[in-house]
Amino acid sequence: MSSKKIRIFINGFGRIGRSAARIILEDGSFELVGINDLYSYKQMAYLLKYDSIYGTLDHDISLKEERLLIDDQIVKLFTEPDPGNMDIKSLNVDVVLQCSGIFLTTESNLPLIENGAKRVIISTPVIDDTPTYILGVNHKEYKQETIISNSSCSANAIVPIFQIIDKHFGIEGAMMSMYHSYTSYQNLLDGKHYSKDIRRTRSATQNIIPLMSSAAEATAYFFPHLKEKLYAKSIRVPIPSTTLYDLSIKLNGSYTREEVNQRLEVEVKSLYKNILDTTNTPNESNDYIQNPHSAVINLPFTSLVGGNLLRVSAWQDNEYGYAKRLVDMAKVIA
Repeated sequence: MSSKKIRIFINGFGRIGRSAARIILEDGSFELVGINDLYSYKQMAYLLKYDSIYGTLDHDISLKEERLLIDDQIVKLFTEPDPGNMDIKSLNVDVVLQCSGIFLTTESNLPLIENGAKRVIISTPVIDDTPTYILGVNHKEYKQETIISNSSCSANAIVPIFQIIDKHFGIEGAMMSMYHSYTSYQNLLDGKHYSKDIRRTRSATQNIIPLMSSAAEATAYFFPHLKEKLYAKSIRVPIPSTTLYDLSIKLNGSYTREEVNQRLEVEVKSLYKNILDTTNTPNESNDYIQNPHSAVINLPFTSLVGGNLLRVSAWQDNEYGYAKRLVDMAKVIA
């Protein structure tokens, strides 16, 4: 087996980009070779080293001109808004993690390929027909495309669970509620906001704020027969990390709670190992900070009404758990 490391470039060094960097630094399969974002190198280094949720990084971090030194590893830094202007050919990049949240099409990511990157993974749902893959769901169908999407944190949590339920019990429709930690796109205090949803003007740290979610569309990508039968809302709660998913699913048939939980446990331990997990422990949100799974199904919360109205609940660290899947997908396509 080749010992060659997968060379990673991160475009967009926000919450997901920095979480991915932390994961990469602890995995000997990778070498982080470049980072690009539109803020100062000093802040990039500082925010990688110190994190209010994940703690202080156990690596020496320093700056030397346009280079970030992580222990004895050199990472080239950029502050370039146009990917076409970045000279990354000399970095011999295997995979770019596109974590900017801005470049959402194949066309907009082509400059990274033209500049020498072999592959690009977009860390959000796309707005064109770029192929989308989720680990444990369809990653084995990867067709060597140069640019793909890793979908959203919510889809990575929901779709594998839906895949199990639909395969064994049949899904006729679903309504999905996500009790989601606030994000940097929200306001800390009441103030102006550029979103079309006026509720984003309100303080994320003081309010429960219901917002529409793209999770229904992202989930329907993998279940075309449910395209008009899914609804999702994101209920932003005043905590900085983790999400609780509450999935109400109409089944095609009549079953028992025990049947569903047994099937979930069997599938998770076999086909979704290291991707999903289950728990019977009465934990709360802080217990899932830095959990590496796409979702941890809370089995005691499973319930059935009338044999066909199913409720499944699951926890996710929506930043770290998603970033872990993003990095895992880099191994698949590199």
